[in-house]
Parts: sequence; structure tokens; C-alpha cells
Amino acid sequence: MNGGLPPPPTFRHIIGGIGLLLILIIAFLNLPKIVKYIGAALTYIPSQLGLIQVVSRSEVMPVDIHSSPTSITFTRPGHYLLYTDEQDLLVVNDAIIAANSKPWINIESGSGEPVQVNLIDRGMAFYDTPLAGGRPVASFEIVQPGVYAMAHPRRPVYMYIVPDYTSGKEGKITFFFILEIVIVVLVIWYFSRRRRTENNTWICLS
Repeated sequence: MNGGLPPPPTFRHIIGGIGLLLILIIAFLNLPKIVKYIGAALTYIPSQLGLIQVVSRSEVMPVDIHSSPTSITFTRPGHYLLYTDEQDLLVVNDAIIAANSKPWINIESGSGEPVQVNLIDRGMAFYDTPLAGGRPVASFEIVQPGVYAMAHPRRPVYMYIVPDYTSGKEGKITFFFILEIVIVVLVIWYFSRRRRTENNTWICLS
């Protein structure tokens, strides 16, 4: 007698388990992108209502850093963020912040006027734009539009410069995120409860 022994796994169960494992591995490897796309979904409604501002695709400036310095044209003033997903640069950024050293990026205007660069020590957040790879590592302000030169380590990759619509507004954005999640949970709970009530009523009538 087999007694309480579980039934042997079927071919379908084995394939299903392997498929689930592959999905989990792929999700883990792409976790940063998943986090940012979830954030993008949560910012969609508030941005459409004009409650918050998000980066558009046309505002993303890819920066080829295979040589240094790199010439960058800013068409409007404002605060900007520099994104990268290059692991060596992320390590360098964190090490310089820990050592309280000077930024590894230097930006100057066409007339040689330096731009103050502030390194960012936080990790990736839900409100980071998915249109730029990686996470923000530096912020700076452009006062006068024009051509600027950025000196940086040379790598065969791209970094991305985007307008900074999040600094100082993290609490507000997080509030809208939480509010949306609560509303979605309440809606799911309401319809689930309503469905159970209707099923119970149908059973009683039967």
C-alpha cells in the first residue's frame, strides 16, 4: 500500500515547475526594470490629472561616453538627473560618496563656467523613469541654455540625462502611489465580496 505517499509528479507538473522557475529567474534578473515599470504604471493617472510631472521620451538625452569630454546641448534651463546602469560607474559613484570626495563628473559651460554637480547616494526608486537605463547618480542645475562639456570616465556605454521632476517631491509621489494601491485593493475586495454574496444567494435559491 502507498498509504499517505504523495502521487508521483506528472510530466505536466515537471514542465510547469521548470517554467515557473525560469519566470522567477528572468524576473529577478530584470527586477530593476520591473520596479520602474510598476512605478510608471502608478504615475500614469496622477500625471494625466496634472498632479505630478513625468519625463517624456523626447526629454531623455542619451550621452555616449566612449570619449571625454562629451558635448551636450541643453535647450532649456532647469534641474537635471544623470542616469547610468554601468556597474563600474555605480561602484565608483558609491565609493566617492562614501569617501566624501569630489564628483567623478565635471560639467562646464561653453565659457568655462563650472556647473555644480551633486552625487546621489540612494538606490533605484519606483518613481525613477523607465525611459533611462539604471538609476540616477548625479544631479545638477542648468541656468543658461547652451552647449556644455561634461568630463567623465570613458566607457563604451551610454548614460542618460533627464529633467528632474522628482527631487523634493518624493513624499507627494509616494502618497499618490499608496493611494492608488489602496483604491485598487478596495475595488478588488468589493467585487470579490459582491461575487461571493451573489454565489451564496444563488446557492440558497437553488
